[in-house]
Amino acid sequence: MSGSTDLGRLLERADQLAGQAGRADLVERLGVVRSWLAGRPLCVAVSAGAGAGSAVARALHGVSSRMLPGASFVDAPGSSGIGRAAPPGAADVVLLVTDARRDYGRAELDGLARLRAQYPQVVGVLANYEACPDLSAAQAAIRQRVQAAGLDTPPVPLLPVSVTMCESARARQDDPAFVASGVPQLVEFLRDQVDSGLDDRLRDAALIELRGVVEHLLPTWSDELVRLRGEVGAPGRRHEAAVAELDRRQRLSTSWQIALADGVTELGSQVDFDLRERLREVLESADEEIAKGDPFGDWPGFDATVHDRIRDAVTADYRVLRERATALATRVAAELAGTPDGSAGGIALPRIRVQDPHDALRRIVAMPPPEGGGSLLSRIVNSVRGSYGGILMVGVLTSLAGQSLISVYSVAAGLLLGVFTFFEDRKNSVERRRAEARVSAAKLLDAANFRIGDDQRTQLRAVHRALRDHFTVVNDERLRDAADAVRAASTDDGAVQARVTELESGLVELTELRARLSTGRDPAADARGGRRLTAVKSPW
Repeated sequence: MSGSTDLGRLLERADQLAGQAGRADLVERLGVVRSWLAGRPLCVAVSAGAGAGSAVARALHGVSSRMLPGASFVDAPGSSGIGRAAPPGAADVVLLVTDARRDYGRAELDGLARLRAQYPQVVGVLANYEACPDLSAAQAAIRQRVQAAGLDTPPVPLLPVSVTMCESARARQDDPAFVASGVPQLVEFLRDQVDSGLDDRLRDAALIELRGVVEHLLPTWSDELVRLRGEVGAPGRRHEAAVAELDRRQRLSTSWQIALADGVTELGSQVDFDLRERLREVLESADEEIAKGDPFGDWPGFDATVHDRIRDAVTADYRVLRERATALATRVAAELAGTPDGSAGGIALPRIRVQDPHDALRRIVAMPPPEGGGSLLSRIVNSVRGSYGGILMVGVLTSLAGQSLISVYSVAAGLLLGVFTFFEDRKNSVERRRAEARVSAAKLLDAANFRIGDDQRTQLRAVHRALRDHFTVVNDERLRDAADAVRAASTDDGAVQARVTELESGLVELTELRARLSTGRDPAADARGGRRLTAVKSPW
């Protein structure tokens, strides 16, 4: 391919076909290719007097930075106004700027003949068209004079512009007025219809993208055509199949609700048991630490450790809740789809949101420290009491043997019994504190189970509502589509035949386009004789 015109026409045809197929992704892909072509360097020569030529060049330069980046504007030989002239071979197109209120005279026709001999493409620009009483009549008169002079092969485009309207619209950022000025249509024409040399890498990349779009459309339309050809002429079979599909979806609309109800009940039981099991493990580990020593020595540290373990257990349980809720959504989708392999069958899954129970964890208070065991003074008093009892007990026995009540034996027995009472009282104190610590830990775990269990049930209800609402909407859409298919199958087969004809025509055009992409040229395209003011995207 020698230039950009052929590639631009192929791009336009591919874009039309992608739009007919409803493939927004392919249209966007072609838009990227269009931006590549728009960024190519383009040299535009302007042929006119100083006033008209400079005004049009300024207007084009003001909007071309975004709509046609890389474009440059120079004076055509024999013109003045821009300040820089270039030889004919350096410009890709020349703009013959004239006043729309004036017909082409001998000077304009001679200038057109000279420009057509020097430049590959010539575009007639009718400036100040807003002051022309009848633009269509003026264009027709100019066209007749150009044809009579034998200078309209190929036809010279005649594009009306208004520099005054363009500058005013740009200052006010008025899109309708900017489009009405005709300047964006002129820039669009230069971008899409003016041939210029292309870099080989840019040409090859554009052709690869165009071929990719065509190769995406061909199998899709071919498959649809094969399917529809089987339906044409057999409305009875299509109606029976549509009714059967509607009945199947009505049955599935009941089965997925049963699956959801059973699944939510099962999910609640699973996560509740998982939470109880994890909290039981926390309680067992707390009991083990209590049994190893006296937790009263570092009770705040022991309480913080138990709370951290509770937080870890609850976090793990909620992670299980999220995973099993997602698995439940997949099972319900499979029931709704009714596929033989048990897959979701293309049904969209809802987004499961399970919030972490931060509020419930904050409401779990610290464990109160154990109060049992008594003080050192109480243990000393108990020891003295035990010593006194030992002295009296042994002294009575020694007095029966003829000795005094207070003797070495009675005093020694009293000391031994006092020491034994002291250590036994200390041991009992530690056991009481351990028992109270176990009770405090059990109360803490019971409170955690109560708080977290309540939050967990709230989360389960939210998951249930989310799944129910989502799949209700999906089920209603599926039933509506099936009912529409039954009504469509009951109508005349003409719509299917029309679609078949459209697909056949489109496939023929796609095949031709693929063949033309192998050479990069569209032989069916020809030059256009003019362009109306159409809506284009504003550059600001």
